[in-house]
Amino acid sequence: MEKFFKILQDNSEVATFLIATSFTAIGFILKTLIDTLLENRKYKNDVKKQFWTEKLAAAKKTSEFYYEHLELIGLMIHQIDIQLEQGISEALNESIQSTINKLSERNTNPKSFEHHHIHMFYDVDTDIFDNLNTESFVIIQQMENIEFSESDTTTEIDEKLNEVKTLLVDLKSKHENKKSTYKAYLKKIKEDIKDFAE
Repeated sequence: MEKFFKILQDNSEVATFLIATSFTAIGFILKTLIDTLLENRKYKNDVKKQFWTEKLAAAKKTSEFYYEHLELIGLMIHQIDIQLEQGISEALNESIQSTINKLSERNTNPKSFEHHHIHMFYDVDTDIFDNLNTESFVIIQQMENIEFSESDTTTEIDEKLNEVKTLLVDLKSKHENKKSTYKAYLKKIKEDIKDFAE
């Protein structure tokens, strides 16, 4: 070691070269480490951004799907309400059948299946919605089975209208239950998004 220091003292050019090379190597290693750390951080941020982009898109598609479904049934309920107030029994079956056809078409040929992506990010219990949908469809079918004919007496028409009104109250209850259940899930999603945005 003493010989090494003696050589460095005698040859200042060698000493300068070794010092410069050492600092260059240290600088290169530090720069490489810093670049690697920054690249990893950027990668993690990109992954996080992509994750939240997908999560928001899934929440949006789910919201569109369920709100469209809820509004379609809500529109049918409103339409039946108006027809019952006006005492129009003939148009009832047509209105109910029209809504059933729209719901069936929408369920068998959805615009997209992207609303299912929500299950990748949130635990949505679709059994609740399935049960409420089934119960609602049973009520709608019961309403559809009530047939008004020209030979019905005024009493028979009134009885059938009262039966439709009773079923409509049940349908409204199921619809409100479905809305509140969906809004509870939507509230959780909004809170999650709000936490991310802050």
